[in-house]
Amino acid sequence: MNKKFAAFSQKLTFQRQLGITVTLGILFLALFSSVVGSLQGNERVRHDLIEQGRRITENLARQSSLALIYASADNATEAVNATMAFPGVVGLEIRNANGNVLLMRGNADPAGLLGETNGGLQAAAMLNAESSGAWHFTAPVYSQPSAESPFNDAAPRELLGHVSVVMSKAALTRMTTDIFITNLATSFSFALLFLLLIRFLTRSMARPLDQLSASMGRAQNGESQVRVVPAGPKDIADMAHAFNSMMSVQEEREAALRIAAIAFETEEGMMVTDENAVIIRVNQAFTRLTGYSAGEVIGKNPSMLKSDRQGAEFYRHMWESMRRDNYWQGEIWNRRKNGEIYPEWLNITAVIGKDGRVTNYVGAFIDFTERKQAENEIHHLAFYDPLSQLPNRRLLLDRLRQAVSTGARNQAGGALLFLDLDNFKTLNDTKGHGIGDLLLVEVAKRLQACVREGDTVARFGGDEFVLLLEGLSEERAQAAVQAQGVGGKVLETLSQPYILDGNEFHSSSSVGITLFINYKEKLDELLKQADTAMYEAKKSGRNTLRFFDPVMQDELEARAQIEAGLREALRRQEFRLYYQMQINHAGRIIGAEVLLRWIHPERGLIPPLQFIPLAEETGLIIPIGQWVLENACRQLKAWEAEPRTRDLQLAVNVSGRQFRQADFVAQVRGILERTGINPLRLKLELTESIVLDDVADTIAKMLALRQTGVSFSMDDFGTGYSSLSYLTQLPFNQFKIDQSFVRHIGTKTPDATIIQTIIGMANNLGMEVIAEGVETREQRDFLEANGCMLYQGYLFGMPLPHEEFDTLLGMR
Repeated sequence: MNKKFAAFSQKLTFQRQLGITVTLGILFLALFSSVVGSLQGNERVRHDLIEQGRRITENLARQSSLALIYASADNATEAVNATMAFPGVVGLEIRNANGNVLLMRGNADPAGLLGETNGGLQAAAMLNAESSGAWHFTAPVYSQPSAESPFNDAAPRELLGHVSVVMSKAALTRMTTDIFITNLATSFSFALLFLLLIRFLTRSMARPLDQLSASMGRAQNGESQVRVVPAGPKDIADMAHAFNSMMSVQEEREAALRIAAIAFETEEGMMVTDENAVIIRVNQAFTRLTGYSAGEVIGKNPSMLKSDRQGAEFYRHMWESMRRDNYWQGEIWNRRKNGEIYPEWLNITAVIGKDGRVTNYVGAFIDFTERKQAENEIHHLAFYDPLSQLPNRRLLLDRLRQAVSTGARNQAGGALLFLDLDNFKTLNDTKGHGIGDLLLVEVAKRLQACVREGDTVARFGGDEFVLLLEGLSEERAQAAVQAQGVGGKVLETLSQPYILDGNEFHSSSSVGITLFINYKEKLDELLKQADTAMYEAKKSGRNTLRFFDPVMQDELEARAQIEAGLREALRRQEFRLYYQMQINHAGRIIGAEVLLRWIHPERGLIPPLQFIPLAEETGLIIPIGQWVLENACRQLKAWEAEPRTRDLQLAVNVSGRQFRQADFVAQVRGILERTGINPLRLKLELTESIVLDDVADTIAKMLALRQTGVSFSMDDFGTGYSSLSYLTQLPFNQFKIDQSFVRHIGTKTPDATIIQTIIGMANNLGMEVIAEGVETREQRDFLEANGCMLYQGYLFGMPLPHEEFDTLLGMR
C-alpha cells in the first residue's frame, strides 16, 4: 500500500500534492470540528434537559406530600397535570412509603423505576435510570416539619413515599441534529474560503520550485555551469542559494580530483609545510579528519587547528624537541572546522636539505577519539556506578580525602550524609529488580538536585548513597544546621511519589550525618560514623535523620550483645509469657493479652523495646513469634480444662515479618490442630502498618483464618494512616485504642476527641473496641461514657506470669 502511494505521489507535481493534502486536511478538520462541536452541544443540551427533569421531579415531590399524607390522589391532581404539561414529560407516578402506587399517568414504567431504588432513596431528586428513549427521575417525599413547632429544625422528617417522572429524549435528538447541521455548514463555509487562499499561495510558491527543479534536471544531465536565480519565499530562495553553492563546490571538487592524481594519499592525515611552517600541501585524509579543504589551509599556519587545550608551554617544549631532534611525536588536541575538539596522535619530521637546513616539515596524524573514549570508559567504570552514573566508593573516598585536606587548609567544615532507602528490599522482592533499578536511578537524580554543584553524591551499592558536603561553617553548631538543612531536603524529596513503569510507588529514606572539622583520623572512620548514625535514624522510626554521637557507638556495642544473646534465648528457654487481663465494663475478666518477656541469666528482665525491634530487623522474630503463638495456645488449652477459665479469650500479637510469611495461615492451622484449642478463644492482634503493607494479602490471610474461628484485633489503632475504604474491607472483629491516646484523657489535648471518633467508627462498623493503658478511674469512666466497654491496663492488673495470673483469677 505504501509503495503504491509513493509511486502515485511521485507522478504529481508539488503544487498538486500540496493542494490535495491541504484540501483533505481542511475538509477533515471541518468535519472533525463539526462533530466535536455537536458532541459538546449535545452534552450541554443533555445536561440542561436532565437538570430540568430533576427540578420537575423535585417540584412534584414537594407538591405531593399532602396527597401521600391523606392517601388521596385528588390532592395531587393539579401538580400532576402541571407536570405532564411540561414538554418531554411522558409519564409519572406517585407511590407511598410501602411502594404502593397512589397515582400513575402516562408511561411511568414503575417496575423499572422501583428496581433501582431498593438501596435507599437519595435526599433530593436524581436521575434514577436511563433508557434509549427516555430518562427516569425519582425523588423522595418527606413530611414537612410544623412551622409552629419550637423544635422545627431538630424535628425528624418522615419518608412519605416517592415520585417518579419519565422524560422523552426526543427533544435531545432534535436539538442535536440541528446543532450538527449548523456546525457543519459553518465549518465548510470557512473551509471553502481557506482553500481559495491556499490555492493562491501554492501557485506563488510552485513557480520558483519548478524553476529549481528544471535546473536540477540540467545538472543531473551533466551541466556544471547551471545556476538558478533565487526567488519566492525565503525557504525556497535559500534552497536556490544552496543549489548554487553545491554546484560551485562540485566544480571545485572536480578540479581537486584532477590534482589528486599526482597527490600523495594515505589513511593518515598528511600535511607538508615550508621551513616557516606555512602549509603548502595536504591530502584527502587531512580534509576528512579536520573538515578543512586544501584551499582553506594552504598558505596558513598549522596553529589554525589549535584547540587551546594545551598552553604555550606545551608548544614551546614541542618546538624545542623539533630543533634538537628534528622529530616529535605525541598526543595533541586540535579543533576541526565544525568546532569539535578531538585528540590526535601526531608525528612531525623535519626534512633536511643538502645544506643541513630544514626545508620542510611533514606531519602525519591519526584521530584516536575512539581510543580515548575507551580509556574514558575504563576510567568511568573504575570510579562510577554503572547504574546510577554516580561516583562510587573509590571516587568518594578520593574526594573525601581532598575535602578534609582543603577544609583544614581553608578553615572550613564538611559533612557526610549516609542514607539508606527504607523497605527497598521489600520492593525488590515483590516488584522485581527491574523496578528496583528504576527507583535507584530516580533517587540518584533527586539527590543530585538536593546538593550544590561542588558537592558529591555517590552510590555505595544496593540502596545506600553517600552525600559529601564541602565548604560548611568551621563552627560545629552552624555546620550541623547547614547539614541538617540538606538532610531535611533529601528526606522531603525522596518521600515524594515515584512513577515507575507507569505505576506510582512510595519510598522514604533514613539519613545519618557526621561532621568533619579539622579531622585527622582515618577516612573509613568517618564513613562508619555516618553509617552508625543512619542506623540510629532507622531505629527512630525511619524517614528521619540522626547525627553521629560517641554514645551511639556504645549503644551499637550493647545492641550487638543483645543480638548475640537473643539468638540463644530460645534455645536456653529464657523467654516467658506474661498475661495482662482484659475486663468488661461490669468488671468481669473476659480474657488477657499475651506479652513476651526475656529473663536474661545475667542482666535480668530485658525490656521488650530493647529486643523486639532488634528481633524484627534480624528476622529472629519469626521463630520467636511461632514459639509465643504455640505456647499461648497451650495455655488456652490448659484454661479450657477449668470451668472458671474455659471462656477466656487470649490475644496474641503477630509481627509484620511473621504475618507476611507465605505459609503463615498453614502455621496457625497447624498450631490449632496440635494444641486442640477452640479457635474462638484465640485473637490475633495486627498493627496498622502490617495491614496496609499489602492489603490484598492481608485480607486473604485474615479471611482464611476467620473461617477457622480465629478473630482479629487492630492493635494501636489511630496511630497510623488507615484509609476508611480499607477498614470496611478488612475482616477485623475489634479495634484497640492505643495507650498514647488514653494516657492524655483529662488533659487539654485533642486525644479525647480522637478516642470518641475511634469508638464511633468502631460502632458504625459493627466492631468491638477495647482501650489499653487504662491506669486511672477517670480514664475508665470517660471510656465507658463514650461507649467503650472493654479495658486493659494497670488499673485492673499488671502483666503477670501464668502462675500468678491463675492465682489472681482464683481470687476474683
